[in-house]
Amino acid sequence: MSAIIHQAMLILCFVAGKSGGHLLPCLTQAEKILKSEPTSQVYLFSCGTSLDEKIMQKHPLVQHYVPSVLDGIPYGQPWLFPFFFYHATAYFFNSIYKLWNLNPAKIISFGGLNSIPVCLAGKILGIPFDLYELNVEPGKSIQFLSYFTDTIHICFSQTAQFFKHKKCILEPYPVRFTDQDRNYDKEKLLQEWSLRSDRKTIVILGGSQGSLFLNQAIKNCLGSNQDLANQIQIIHQIGINDQADYQEFYEQHGMPAVVFAYNEQLQNFYNLADLIICRAGAGTLFEVEFFKKNCIIIPLQTELNDHQLKNADAMAAMHPDLFSVVLQDECPEKLASAIESKI
Repeated sequence: MSAIIHQAMLILCFVAGKSGGHLLPCLTQAEKILKSEPTSQVYLFSCGTSLDEKIMQKHPLVQHYVPSVLDGIPYGQPWLFPFFFYHATAYFFNSIYKLWNLNPAKIISFGGLNSIPVCLAGKILGIPFDLYELNVEPGKSIQFLSYFTDTIHICFSQTAQFFKHKKCILEPYPVRFTDQDRNYDKEKLLQEWSLRSDRKTIVILGGSQGSLFLNQAIKNCLGSNQDLANQIQIIHQIGINDQADYQEFYEQHGMPAVVFAYNEQLQNFYNLADLIICRAGAGTLFEVEFFKKNCIIIPLQTELNDHQLKNADAMAAMHPDLFSVVLQDECPEKLASAIESKI
């Protein structure tokens, strides 16, 4: 975040959308400011979900939390639009009330639908706001709000092409880990997780909710290549409903495996990795970059959205020695070949 913010702000309001991909970097950035400016006060506007509350418990420095639920736009369900506009309007006026009382020096938005009423409320009250876009291709909320502000913080240089008439400031992604998290005893960690020192460790990151296409790609690849399976062991972040199925799959194919949905010490798994396979969320990619690990990216692509592909291509262009891209519809042999070349 720019030096201007650090110098003069006593009260800051951060706002983040309804996902860990918005909330975690938002909290990380807020904590950096609180550590450098202990007299500052940070208020976080977010969605009040159970995930928000769980994440907030791990970030005690941000003590002022302003939860407010705003559901997504009900595309394809026009009968729900009156309810959506009612809730959005209520959120907007509640934001005006909160911001009027807080009188922050600035609002800093990390995107998400709920950023719109908060930032527009700030605009009406004369409170400036900055936008923080984490992906190469900006989300709809950031694109909309960009018409009302002059400054946008970006993590990929390619993002500037979407904001040609704005001041774009290239910032480091607010990674939640520190240099201390890269200090580890590999043998001790292998023993702790009942893994072997004579096998290469592949870490598969599908997010705490899991990733169906990524999971299936791994199963198709390893299920048809026993020679590769005999060389590796797996640490797999997967949705809680799929844990037992994939643990059994790895056991059947003779691969030592740790299968989990959520782990607070994810840095241990990053450190153990000889290779990481992941989707192309910006947070995961910059964390892999932070730990300097070899990585195969399998970006999520849909008919409506390919922003992960843009993230993947940008990261592979920046670090071709670390990152390679395999598309989700490519054959299992292509993924197996990529794995063998990386380990």
